[in-house]
Amino acid sequence: MDGIFCHHSGDMGDTMKKLCKPTFEKKDHGRGAGIPALKTIWDLFDLSLLFSQTGIRKHSGIPAWLLAFAYVCGLVDNAGSANKNAKFSADAPFLQQLLSGRMISQSAFSRFLSKPFQWLQFSLGRLARLQECPESRLTDGDVIALDDTKVEHPHGKKLPFLCWLFDSSDKRHVWCMNLVSTMAVLKNGLEYPMLWRFWVKIGQENGKQTKLDLAKQMLSEFRQINNAKLWVAMDRWFLCKKFLVWLADQDFDWVTKAKRNTVLFRKIYDPGQRKEIYVKLNPKQLLREVYPRLQILGNGSVLSIPDIYIKLPFETFTRKGKPITRQRLVPIAAIAATYAKQVPETSILLPEEELPATFKDVYLLISNRVDAPEDAAKTYTKRWRIGVSS
Repeated sequence: MDGIFCHHSGDMGDTMKKLCKPTFEKKDHGRGAGIPALKTIWDLFDLSLLFSQTGIRKHSGIPAWLLAFAYVCGLVDNAGSANKNAKFSADAPFLQQLLSGRMISQSAFSRFLSKPFQWLQFSLGRLARLQECPESRLTDGDVIALDDTKVEHPHGKKLPFLCWLFDSSDKRHVWCMNLVSTMAVLKNGLEYPMLWRFWVKIGQENGKQTKLDLAKQMLSEFRQINNAKLWVAMDRWFLCKKFLVWLADQDFDWVTKAKRNTVLFRKIYDPGQRKEIYVKLNPKQLLREVYPRLQILGNGSVLSIPDIYIKLPFETFTRKGKPITRQRLVPIAAIAATYAKQVPETSILLPEEELPATFKDVYLLISNRVDAPEDAAKTYTKRWRIGVSS
């Protein structure tokens, strides 16, 4: 009996161990298993109707919205070409049900994507629909990430918006399109692309100002449908004083990295003159001063530096009524933050004035929100989807 009891005790122990472990039902999912969820989101914002309202109705005998939906599904499945998307649409059961057995060829996808539809108008309609939904609407304190991205396109030789540009992240020149874009980053964790423009290189005529104009266009279009008090978080490339003034005039808060040549001022009291004066200083000098305090605070720390000012332009008139641009000192939030050390950018390929302001492993953020330097630092990390030390 003892032997039998011991034997059963062992079996019972094994059984109990199995019962204590979580069990997961094994299911085989076919290609495109998440398409029904994507179709639900598509219907929520009524994007099929938006295609018709924008004049994008039918192509190759298939409704335009269905072509676009099938292509988006392929992109979610990492099908990065028209050929791969055509194959995916033929293999995914849910898409086949939507297509009622029709096949989408590679050429149909290619012609659809290259046809001059009103895609910018469609994008504005899509953004307007997103602002109608409480879960996706941008509200006070949310972030618009402004960026320009170089998308390499080595095989397109005759596309008008392609050109040779230097990619500072890869440290090489690439044949690419330069996409100026805005992206929404909400407090609830939702992120989605907003508006976009292609920057076209035309000679050497003030290309930077053209990109700033594209940014203004997109933000102005957004302002027509949403008046919330939002942050604009941007790369140091967009650090242009006139652009900063424009953002404030449009009721946007802004935060960016300081450049190496950004001229700053500190307000101090001069006992000799018995008054407050403004002393010029550069960002590296400022970072060098606060570096010992940041070392004490440790990695991933931020430090607000008080009484820092920057000169910004404003329009006024002379005594004779002639319009003139003058400069005035405006207080800004200056925040020193640590980051992970990276390979330095070469000054031969990147002009000196475009280099970031750094000292050892610290960089300098600047923002118009003097009253909220911590919020400015958090906003910048959201823009890059990184921690403060990255």
